[in-house]
Amino acid sequence: MKYIITIFIGCIILVGVIVYVENGEVTMEEGNNSETSSEVKEQVKEEDSSSAEEELNEGQHQLKANEIYSWIGENALKLKGEFGEPNRVDITPYNYEWWVYDMEEIYIQFGVREDAIVTVFTNHEAANIGPIQLGESYEYVQEYYDFNEKVSLHGQYRSFQFELNEEELLSRPMAAINNEVWAQFYFDVYHNELSSIRYVDQETLLLQQPYDIVFRGDMPESKELTDDEWKKVEEGQAKQVLALTNKIRERHGLQPLEWDDSTAYVAYLHSYDMYQEGYFSHTSPNYGELKDRLEGEDVLFQLAAENIAAYYVDAIGAVEGWLNSEGHRINLLHEDFTHLGVGVYRDYYTQNFLTPR
Repeated sequence: MKYIITIFIGCIILVGVIVYVENGEVTMEEGNNSETSSEVKEQVKEEDSSSAEEELNEGQHQLKANEIYSWIGENALKLKGEFGEPNRVDITPYNYEWWVYDMEEIYIQFGVREDAIVTVFTNHEAANIGPIQLGESYEYVQEYYDFNEKVSLHGQYRSFQFELNEEELLSRPMAAINNEVWAQFYFDVYHNELSSIRYVDQETLLLQQPYDIVFRGDMPESKELTDDEWKKVEEGQAKQVLALTNKIRERHGLQPLEWDDSTAYVAYLHSYDMYQEGYFSHTSPNYGELKDRLEGEDVLFQLAAENIAAYYVDAIGAVEGWLNSEGHRINLLHEDFTHLGVGVYRDYYTQNFLTPR
């Protein structure tokens, strides 16, 4: 029997807050998801265009020599032979593991399922994503790829159609690279430039369902995770949020943030609390505002801020979402912050920025 099902993805939500402590006085500024504003460009430090060139190592040569989408479908042993051991392997809820190569000269993530590469993500300028490059404008990229509100996929006895809203079409459109590979383009809408790119095969795209979808036939399913497996997923996502945040700061000429365990614990408790209590806010009905929660764990600070997000596919989506929301962007690119703690519980994300006292 044939049937058609429509799935509407829950509204992705973001909220940011910043707390100042000066001479014992506390002030707070709160921002939420808002329309694009040119004023943000004046509040964040522009990228230093005069960065010195670095000598390419073998891994960088591989990134430049081969378009990275061509890794989709390749064996993981070949990847290891050319790039070496990953810095870290993070499990995901989508039946694959992230092999994370996080080095000064390279940042790239390969998703591996049953020894085959099924997805690749990078926000590193050295990567070959020809005929375009990271940093190109939306209009330039659109000359090479057809961005549409409705994108169709087909399989044997199955059909699928993703439906993108206006915001998604402008900030994270998708397009077919070939019959086997799709690309999601993450744009920095404030600078009108390509921030990062994710390549993915069809099954993984359907497992993640990053947009509303209408389909006929069977949908692939992710395996159920145990609590211990979810804990590993959440720990990996938190580390990715730190790495992606620092790559964005580096791109804008800012110092990287150091990990802070105590602040990360506060962030984790807030993500857990939001999930368990069914709310989405900086104000916990149980533990209060950011200031209260930090002080409750004896975290001393001069300056603190918090970004929260929910219902994103993963850390990549959450960080790129924060980058495109005014208040969150200010927190990400605030030059006075020195430390970061991140806590993830299921699909709730909290990052707490800190300047210690």
